[in-house]
Amino acid sequence: MPAQNLPPRDAIRRAAGDLFVRDGYGATTVRAIAAAAGCDPALVIRHFGSKEGLFLATVSVSGDLTGILTGPLESIGRELVRYVLNGAGSPVAGVYRALLSASDRPEIKERLRASMHDVFVGPLAERIGGARPELRARLAAAQFAGLINACWLVGDPVLAQADHDAVISLYGDAIQRLLTCEDPPPSAG
Repeated sequence: MPAQNLPPRDAIRRAAGDLFVRDGYGATTVRAIAAAAGCDPALVIRHFGSKEGLFLATVSVSGDLTGILTGPLESIGRELVRYVLNGAGSPVAGVYRALLSASDRPEIKERLRASMHDVFVGPLAERIGGARPELRARLAAAQFAGLINACWLVGDPVLAQADHDAVISLYGDAIQRLLTCEDPPPSAG
């Protein structure tokens, strides 16, 4: 059903976002997007150049993390874990799955890398200090992404059934250690 009273470009964006999240990148066609937007497929291509261009213009991972990453540094680890555990059925989980399903495409893989840096690594590295802030922020991002994969992509039943407070404490403190620990001494080699 096309969105009423939206300019065609906005209707295409909305329809594409919904379909990419619901069906994934591979299963979403330009024809399906056009049908949902109430327009001709040629209009989709005219506005966005390609399905990949439309995907990049509509799907973003930056949303809800800003509040956590700008919050108190000493609680970021646990807040990130709480975000993952509470977000398994959220729209952002669908966006993440859509991005991951399309990550074999070079432009989308690059978008994922850039988003990880712009949304997560860059802001954290500026705050945590030390001799290796970017490395520590990237390692924290890798831990965060690992939990997202286990919970949102794989749907690990043990994690889903585990006591959330225990997971928040154990995994959150593991992430937190990377953000607030002392840097290891430089290697002698």
